Amino acid sequence: MNLHRFRELTRGGVSPAAAAIDSNVYKKDSAPPDYTPVAEASKEAAQIMANLGYEQLDFSQRMYEENAPILKEIAQTQIAAQNQQMEQGKEYYDYWKDTYKPLEQGLVDKAQNFNTEAYRNQLAQQAAADAGRAFNQTRAANERAMNSMGVNPNSGKYQALASQSALGLSANKSNAMTGTRQQAEATGWARGMDAVGLGRNLAGASSGAYAGAINAGNSAGGNQQSAGINYLSGAQGAAGTIGQGQQMQLSGLQGVLNSQTQMAVNQDDSFLGDLGGALGGFGGLYQAAGWGFLSDRRTKENIEAVGTIKGNEGREYRLYEFNYKIHPETRYRGVMADEVAEIYPEAVVHGHDGYLRVDYGKLGFSMEEVA
Repeated sequence: MNLHRFRELTRGGVSPAAAAIDSNVYKKDSAPPDYTPVAEASKEAAQIMANLGYEQLDFSQRMYEENAPILKEIAQTQIAAQNQQMEQGKEYYDYWKDTYKPLEQGLVDKAQNFNTEAYRNQLAQQAAADAGRAFNQTRAANERAMNSMGVNPNSGKYQALASQSALGLSANKSNAMTGTRQQAEATGWARGMDAVGLGRNLAGASSGAYAGAINAGNSAGGNQQSAGINYLSGAQGAAGTIGQGQQMQLSGLQGVLNSQTQMAVNQDDSFLGDLGGALGGFGGLYQAAGWGFLSDRRTKENIEAVGTIKGNEGREYRLYEFNYKIHPETRYRGVMADEVAEIYPEAVVHGHDGYLRVDYGKLGFSMEEVA
């Protein structure tokens, strides 16, 4: 509607400057968006997350205060169990070393000696000696018995019976004696093995006791540290929650800032584009506050100095021919705002977009389009 009004005025012969002022084309027709609710929502979200984080921290603190004494007592019990098992393991080891190790070594030595040729010969000689002694003892007993019965000891029958009886009896005694020795030795061997077997598990029992002591110690250390670890974990979670809330707030405020910045950029772009199209060949650009012609050197190109001109109160300004970067097909003649600011600063306006504008009405002459 305002742009339509501007075009009507210019077609009716009204100057572009007056038409712009009358139609209010480049003034803001509505208030800027209000981003306060967004900022408040971001702040509220950050506060909610902060409160949650502090609740986590308080809960972790309470859990630490409640569990630390209990875990400490458990750890002390486990340490006591560790010490007891260490003592038991040493007792097992010492008993095995002092009692069963020597016995086991003696059995090993006997086993090694038993499985030799010398020991087997020794056993055979012992058996032969036993047989000889048994034979002589038997023969002497038979002779005495025969003599008492009046039997002629020189008869062949007597001799044969005596010899046969003596040999049988001698063999029986020899076998009995040898078997008895071997049985006694085997019994001793078996009992020794049984005794060694009883002590065989002491080394394992000792190792098991030591292992149990180590496990108890490790468990005690873990329980002693777990309270602090749980508290630290809770503190880290609380810090993460609080940090997340702060990040939400920063993101929200950043979004507000980006939206405001984009709005300003869009307004400036719309201002430059619409103004260039609306004024067409005239090319004099306006700024909402001050209504000066956009005369900043940075908005122009193909600049050529063409002379000077005197303005109000005899001030002299240099004239240039140029074209605007947004309107390259048309050339204009006018001043440069930065030079005017040095001579007559009251005639220069600093726009909200950072560009300088010149109020030619104060200079006493106008910018012209070059044919």
